[in-house]
Amino acid sequence: MGKIIYKDKMSKEIEMIMDNVLVSIPLPKTETESGIVISEQLAHETMEDIIGDVISIGPLVKHFSIGDKILLPPHGSIPLSYKKEIYHVFKEFMLFAKVHV
Repeated sequence: MGKIIYKDKMSKEIEMIMDNVLVSIPLPKTETESGIVISEQLAHETMEDIIGDVISIGPLVKHFSIGDKILLPPHGSIPLSYKKEIYHVFKEFMLFAKVHV
């Protein structure tokens, strides 16, 4: 088994297993710069760069750490609701890149 590293309270509460990565993705803006309100679904579809924060990792994850910012694919996650927040679970092989911003 791998060593579990806790960065914050949430990573202590949700412990991933195997090669799963728990990611927090900021909600897209539902209002354009000119003030037009758009649906949340359309806002998701028009997001250009989807960057999320790694919240928790399973013991088999080798290439990502808690706190990493990662570039995400538009599909392929499993949504997970916990304490009125939505998180996304990815298998490590579905993730392609870390972002250093």
